[in-house]
Amino acid sequence: MALDPADPISVLNQAFRDAYAARRDAVLSRMGPVIAQIDDVLILRKGGQRFEAPARTRRYHEYKAVTHVPLALHILLAGKGALDDDTRTRLLTLRGLITASRTSLEGRGLPAEALARQQRLLDASFALVDGVLAADRVTQAELSAFIHARVPDLLKNAEDAARDQIDTMHASVEAWKREMTGNERGQLRAVVAASHMSRPGNVAAQYFSITLGDTWEGRFHEEDQQPGKRVLSSEATFDEPSAFALLATHVLDANTARGIFGEETRMARDLLADAAERILAGMFQTSPEPPGTSAP
Repeated sequence: MALDPADPISVLNQAFRDAYAARRDAVLSRMGPVIAQIDDVLILRKGGQRFEAPARTRRYHEYKAVTHVPLALHILLAGKGALDDDTRTRLLTLRGLITASRTSLEGRGLPAEALARQQRLLDASFALVDGVLAADRVTQAELSAFIHARVPDLLKNAEDAARDQIDTMHASVEAWKREMTGNERGQLRAVVAASHMSRPGNVAAQYFSITLGDTWEGRFHEEDQQPGKRVLSSEATFDEPSAFALLATHVLDANTARGIFGEETRMARDLLADAAERILAGMFQTSPEPPGTSAP
């Protein structure tokens, strides 16, 4: 049960939180240049000023949106046989949306190969929807054949979307870096605002790791939270103040942990983590396994 807000210990704890937040804000104000990637925008804070630049273009979203159509059909129809009313209604809606999107492709200025690819994906999706609605059922063999045939085009769309984001970010970041001193470039940090289901291999996290000289972990199976890390991912944070606060928290916690525990990474773990590990090891007579060593 939580403490009553009027409890003296609760009031004391809030005073600590307020002091911590004030100190974090002070750390952020003294940091060198910092960049946040939030959705389609890059935000640079440098010398008390704020700058914006694009992180993606419309093309990124066009490729991803078309990619989602076959995936949505697979999700909607997996495990189905005869159609229920809800599935039939959704398919009819998708049928109309696919038709409208297919008609709009010619005016988007896509490269010829990319245009043909989007047309193939939407045409195949339309044909599946039409066939399933006509039969009022779907077989899993039919659905499997449909989605597996789409995989090469889906992966190529993913590649083109990634290239759009990387090229766009690189142009923006390099333009900013040209306006920085060597010392500012050496201090530059970045935070990536990831979704609540952030997946390993985030495009922006990979890009910043390379351009800022962090260890490039490619698919990021495990993110390294060492205190000197210049690129951080802010999970489920899509507002600018929280994204930048994460960077300041990282620096402040490293400095605090070094001063108190003599171990810079100690506050990157839950303060209760080591005690919990010892208690659980004794309770269940086992030991934690290093990542990647679990039995399949």
